[in-house]
Amino acid sequence: MQLSDPRQPRDDPLRLYARGKAAADVLVDVLRRFSATRSLAPGPLPLGTTSRILERAVAATELERETLGDCPGTERVEIYVALASGVYQFDRVCRLLYSVSWRDIRPELSSLDRLPPAPLNLIYIGQTGRSACLREQDTTALSAINTATLYENVDRFCMPEKLVTVARGWLDRHALARSLGLGPGQHLLLVQSVGYTATP
Repeated sequence: MQLSDPRQPRDDPLRLYARGKAAADVLVDVLRRFSATRSLAPGPLPLGTTSRILERAVAATELERETLGDCPGTERVEIYVALASGVYQFDRVCRLLYSVSWRDIRPELSSLDRLPPAPLNLIYIGQTGRSACLREQDTTALSAINTATLYENVDRFCMPEKLVTVARGWLDRHALARSLGLGPGQHLLLVQSVGYTATP
């Protein structure tokens, strides 16, 4: 008698299970290819540096739009920015920051991994709800791939600026979702903390 793998859906004609697993593998592969550090200086970044990161590394990134036609919002990744002055949502089209909260949530980002609060934190939020064009499985896969694209672009931009980045996936997602005011169709994927290397 042959037993089926409970992790593999019985009926998956579009291979969504395989596509979702491949998307997760892409994100993990990107994180492995960049050096990790646990030494971030807490001092603030110059305003111009923060602006260039958002303008050149985040806003300029072309996210995957394969075979999606004219479906609105198919990028499926939103960027929230956590600074000492509060939390902001970054509009990649208008290049503007919209205030979400005046509270400093950086200690919440450090509550589990015990790293010091970083001056700049890019919070990647996946739009994993259903839409007129995409099903939930599709948006989950696209969110992981697009987050990997964004993470890699930011890290490559930061290296010549003598900045380091830290991928933070060990998070209290329920508490952070409340702090960010996330809706049921939004899911916190990853936090990318940016700063200078701490001097011993």
